[in-house]
Amino acid sequence: MSHTESIDRSIASVTDALSKLDRQAIAEVVDEFLRAWHEGATLFFAGNGGSAATAAHFVVDMSKGTAVPGRPPLRAISLTDNLPSLTAWANDSSYDVAMSERLRALASPNDVLVAISCSGTSRNVLHAVQTAHALGLRTIGLAGRDGGRLKDMVDVCVCAPAEWIGQQEDLHMVIDHAVTLALREAMLAESTRVDGTAVRAMILAAGEGTRLRPLTDTLAKAVLPVGGKPALEHVLEWLCSYGIRDVGINLHHCPESITSRFGGGERLGMRLTYSREPELLGTAGGVRALASFLDRRFVLVYGDVLTDLDLSRLVQYHAERVASLRPDAPALTMALCKTERPSEVGIVEVDARGNITRFVEKPAPGTALSDLSNAGVLVVEPGILDHIPAGRAVDFGRDVFPALLDRGVPMFGWRIPDGTYLADYGTLEAYARVQVEWPPNLRRPAASA
Repeated sequence: MSHTESIDRSIASVTDALSKLDRQAIAEVVDEFLRAWHEGATLFFAGNGGSAATAAHFVVDMSKGTAVPGRPPLRAISLTDNLPSLTAWANDSSYDVAMSERLRALASPNDVLVAISCSGTSRNVLHAVQTAHALGLRTIGLAGRDGGRLKDMVDVCVCAPAEWIGQQEDLHMVIDHAVTLALREAMLAESTRVDGTAVRAMILAAGEGTRLRPLTDTLAKAVLPVGGKPALEHVLEWLCSYGIRDVGINLHHCPESITSRFGGGERLGMRLTYSREPELLGTAGGVRALASFLDRRFVLVYGDVLTDLDLSRLVQYHAERVASLRPDAPALTMALCKTERPSEVGIVEVDARGNITRFVEKPAPGTALSDLSNAGVLVVEPGILDHIPAGRAVDFGRDVFPALLDRGVPMFGWRIPDGTYLADYGTLEAYARVQVEWPPNLRRPAASA
């Protein structure tokens, strides 16, 4: 027996209902949730039966699906999940007050109640809305086709325009997932957004990896496997976890080993822009070649660095330091870590206010200014590119950083916090060590470069 006719009819009905959802009302829900996140408020969800399941699903998505690295979580509670509390109120008073009394015990002004009722007439849900208003909470309703009484009682209401209650519940789940995705994107963007502008990133991946031969004879250093996938993929996922989607990558040695794996970045939900260098342009020259792409504040990552440092904190530190400068002023902030090999890295001297006062690339043994080194992750204002000559090889450590200091260009140092993982895998020995240490949540050695 074929059931395709009824299945097709059901799918067509849901599809039609989806097309009629009030997108603007859903966007208002996202705004309310985002406000709650900013203010540290709590979202409370109330519903019966299938709507109770929807409420519980919302809580999982709000607390887990919107998690942003380095930022406080969105707090969410389902008023129907505590069975002993519900039955206690139901036995002693009535089920009509079970959710409202829990709300009275837990809520604070400016929290949000999301009341879910397909009929729009569930007495205990409506009672919770009344209590929420009395306590100073904002209220959101998820209702069925006509909204019932609920529609007129809440601040924002999204109705599910379907005939059957089961399809109304289906639409509520679609709304849940749409809100979760929109909310996460907004929260991620804010973690790397300053003054309304999203931060971009560039990864230096053009080097020949001579210290890693023979592993790099036919591969770019950035695609050497670490933890079962190319090292560059870990870096891209790290950037993506902080909301950075637009990333530039310079290429020279075995460029196809990178482009064939990552293409335009679609698989990772990113947009990758490549800069091919027929002749190596150096760390700074490679960045200068992508000046048209790097037209806003950007994160610069050296291509042989693996880290889990809190990028949002670095970006915020930089934003605070440059806030008093004119908008187009050149400036940069360099992540700093302690090193036991000062003659192999760029060494930095920093004053008590975090200003970099001196920079020496690979000082002679016994002459290092300090034990703080360039960690290979920087936040850069686009004005810095005006200080890099175009069309020729230029190195940041050897040429640009000392020149910037001589010209009085602001350079700041941000010491990466204890417990941060950071490793340069640019030698065979270091590469072997990273294979054991990565992923860092399994083992966290002290950061070094």
